[in-house]
Amino acid sequence: MNTDKKTFQLPTEIDLLFDNKKLNVLKYLLIIYHLKENFRKRRLSLEELLYYYSIIYFKNHEISAPLIYKYLRDKKRINEIMISLENLEFIQVHGDIHTPINKLRISITKKGIEIINSLESESVGLYSENIFIIVKNYPYGSMEEEFKQLLYEGEFEN
Repeated sequence: MNTDKKTFQLPTEIDLLFDNKKLNVLKYLLIIYHLKENFRKRRLSLEELLYYYSIIYFKNHEISAPLIYKYLRDKKRINEIMISLENLEFIQVHGDIHTPINKLRISITKKGIEIINSLESESVGLYSENIFIIVKNYPYGSMEEEFKQLLYEGEFEN
């Protein structure tokens, strides 16, 4: 499959103007799916999800501005998206009402895996492969300094 990033690119203004909640839900679910199915990561933190979401955004858009504002906006919205995914029974949130947000862990359910596997759209397949490649090439935790540089300076060195 061709994973040319131009296939997925929208002008930044349109992307921000029409922030599509359903598309964001799908993106997060695809990240969780690939981490479980291809990288054997059973549970992940919200911070890890935000890391991958930010890297995917950066790699699929031609921008050179710092991403800190988008990152902070996504951080503010991630709880709502995780609630949507849990209500759909696509993910499970591990923790309780007393668990601090930074200690919560997320895992994909069988229903979530079945939904991803049942998607037959070619564009979703291409985007899913794009996410897989980015997750594979930019493992969480090993690129902390580069990620900070991306957030505050708009540059990412690999």
